Amino acid sequence: MSEIQGNRRRLRTSVIPVAVLGLTGLGAIAGTAVAQTTTTPAAASAPMKVYDYPYCELIPDTVANGIITEHVFNTLGFNTCPTSSFSTITEQNVVDAYNAAYPPTAGAAPATSATINGRRHWVMDTIQSTGGVTGSTDTLTVNGMELGLKAQLQVAVGAPTVGTVPYVATTVSRDTVYVFNRGHRIFELIAPNKQVFVMQSYSQQVSSKLRMKTLRYIGPKNQLPTGWKYRSRVLTKNLTLTAAGTTQIVNDHFLNTFQVNPAAKR
Repeated sequence: MSEIQGNRRRLRTSVIPVAVLGLTGLGAIAGTAVAQTTTTPAAASAPMKVYDYPYCELIPDTVANGIITEHVFNTLGFNTCPTSSFSTITEQNVVDAYNAAYPPTAGAAPATSATINGRRHWVMDTIQSTGGVTGSTDTLTVNGMELGLKAQLQVAVGAPTVGTVPYVATTVSRDTVYVFNRGHRIFELIAPNKQVFVMQSYSQQVSSKLRMKTLRYIGPKNQLPTGWKYRSRVLTKNLTLTAAGTTQIVNDHFLNTFQVNPAAKR
């Protein structure tokens, strides 16, 4: 695509569940709200091999009816987030590109802020889109870098947006299958209520020393809130995490991202 995609698709209105989960005890504050956008769906994809694969995200935020909708555009399947392009991107670049690609017409609200999230690396071995938001064909191009819409999150105006407060779990709209292969090491956060979250990606934004081989030693052990635990272990069999419409994620203070494993032994 060119600087802003020529074939601009308008996003229609949909309803997405909202849930903001507190840090201690993870108590739910849930409901529904009308979003400004939906997606142009695509068929389920084949699994992609992504172990330690680099990527980044640009997340424009729109506001309507007291709800912030975060549109998570991801480089997976488009590029490996080259530093030469990514380092030039500003928040205003993202806002301008989103508003140009998806004009605030037909009830759609304009983006007023954005998050630049990267560079990051996947931790699972394969990832598969199974439709829904994650199967969207909607794209965004910023400073020559192309990304695809992979997820949406909603929070009330005034509430923390994704990744801004560590150890606060958030519900994300996503349709994915993550597979972690037997023999690979995984990294887990255990919440005070014994929910287990598995690291899906690590970030080098806070610490450039984070690598797959060093996560075992320099994880968030020394800065955990009361009641939280961090551990790593080698899998004796494949682990599959499925998000069918929604799932819960949480970030640590390094901005590493973890997805809930509902079947984990607590």
